[in-house]
Amino acid sequence: MDHAADGMSDPEDLALWALHCYCPNAERTPHDVVADGNNGRVLYAARHGAPRDQLDVSDAQLSRLLEFRLLERDGERVRTAFPVLGSPETAPLRATLRRLASPLVDAVEKPVHDIAAELRRRGLGHSLYAMVFGYALDLVLWRQLRAEEAVPDTALTAERPWWNGAFWAIHPPRAGSSGTNFYRFADDLTLVTVWSDETLRRLHTFAATPGAAEALRDHHMSSVTDSEGHGWRLRLDDGCSAIPLVGVGDVLDELATAVAAPVSAFLMSRASEEAYGYVPADDRAVATVVISHELIWEITEQLIARGACMPAPHGDDLTGLLFLMEGWNS
Repeated sequence: MDHAADGMSDPEDLALWALHCYCPNAERTPHDVVADGNNGRVLYAARHGAPRDQLDVSDAQLSRLLEFRLLERDGERVRTAFPVLGSPETAPLRATLRRLASPLVDAVEKPVHDIAAELRRRGLGHSLYAMVFGYALDLVLWRQLRAEEAVPDTALTAERPWWNGAFWAIHPPRAGSSGTNFYRFADDLTLVTVWSDETLRRLHTFAATPGAAEALRDHHMSSVTDSEGHGWRLRLDDGCSAIPLVGVGDVLDELATAVAAPVSAFLMSRASEEAYGYVPADDRAVATVVISHELIWEITEQLIARGACMPAPHGDDLTGLLFLMEGWNS
């Protein structure tokens, strides 16, 4: 028997799964709550619904899980309130998206090549991954989907003071997947970091370093040292910024829109319908977020395999994982 196929290899603790949140306005994401104590086991046990008295959960735990909208309660029965995709769902979902992504990669390959050429012209070739994945596919695409009201609202409310949007657990994790974090330095400037598990801590350390915002604005500062002693290159040899600026309506914005547009159109069309059957979500907008994340990772992997996009930078010089955005319009 194929244990991976029937889910037996999936840990019975969601804290050990890959946890993702589409919630850019969050005050606190649910990750730490899932990891606290045996909450991950409780949430796994309740993924299909379970009587309250059959779960190893205290009243205080239950209250916390309800507060963070991780459990929902119907009388004495509780159910995990977010999608849980184990191996039986993940394997066919990824296989389907691998097939469906191929024509999309054909469609976006030219604007990706154009982004690469424009970055080389500016001396910013190191930023190609950040511009293709981080900006076009993990920022502009979401704007387009929000404009179509195809994804959940992420604004915080009195009922959802900690986070709002979509949260889900998936296993096995997707190797090498990336995400974006936003650091609002001022009303007119946001630093965006394109992170992986390997680089997340170092990128956050840089963003949180006192004086980083001022250094990014100061045309006379060529580098900055973060609180852990790592140097970050801010200027090229000619004095121009080593970090792309987007959101100013120039050619990079136009090309990023050209990359995102066919992906958005696909997600809004019947052509994507096959993928929805593998996502256990009551809310279609939440399912769209799950599918979109898997799709943009797949598209990026195929672009890298074709040589159209570079892999994510790693090692000592992580400047290529940064870009600046005018305003706050993530």
